[in-house]
Amino acid sequence: MEEKELFKDYLIIDKMGRVKIPSRFLKYANIQPFTKMQFFEHKNCFGMKQIEVPQVCLKKKKKLNKLIRTIDNWGYITIPKTLREIHNLNLYEKIGIKLLNKNIIFYKIRKYNKTLGQTMEPIEHQLNKLLLITLKEGKIKLNNFFLEALDLELNMQLQFFIKEQDTLVVKKHEYKFSIEGNLSFTGQSRIISKDKYLNIPKRLRDYLNINNGDILEVRLIRDRLFIKKLIRKE
Repeated sequence: MEEKELFKDYLIIDKMGRVKIPSRFLKYANIQPFTKMQFFEHKNCFGMKQIEVPQVCLKKKKKLNKLIRTIDNWGYITIPKTLREIHNLNLYEKIGIKLLNKNIIFYKIRKYNKTLGQTMEPIEHQLNKLLLITLKEGKIKLNNFFLEALDLELNMQLQFFIKEQDTLVVKKHEYKFSIEGNLSFTGQSRIISKDKYLNIPKRLRDYLNINNGDILEVRLIRDRLFIKKLIRKE
């Protein structure tokens, strides 16, 4: 059967060795919360698939195979340490994920050298991560690339943080979150509207001196948006 690549994305391995599977991957592969997943080798990468065995056999099977993990209700699953070691994957490392037919495949991102010894992503991918957006009626419109990269859905609530007094940081709403040293939580949150607009609270626009008609730099970095007023040189 010919392999058909349906989706492709990038994930970050957290401090517990887990990754969060994007909802569109789970939906298409019909993977429900608390499903037990079997990891397997796939060419020069590895993948996972649902276990289709009776519950009575599961306990015995787990003893024989240590590559079985359960996906939680938030979409997180732990990558077995054995596979991380085999594929030289470290905690906090960015890894690739793709959907082949209905199998979820993980792979190490291979870096390559450019001139001056720099390691960079393709320039078109870098450009996709930066938008220049004019603020209109206190709102910015997010494109499909940003929504998909952040695994965002319409009507999803986002939280606002301030970084270094001049940058607005936006990420998914969490009921429990750790305060990072360079981020200050503003207590403000908004949803993505059905027409893909995100309203920036007036309190924050005033604080950062952002007004309608201003051009904003909107950058995608990992799982959050960084919004900063574009300062034009005279």
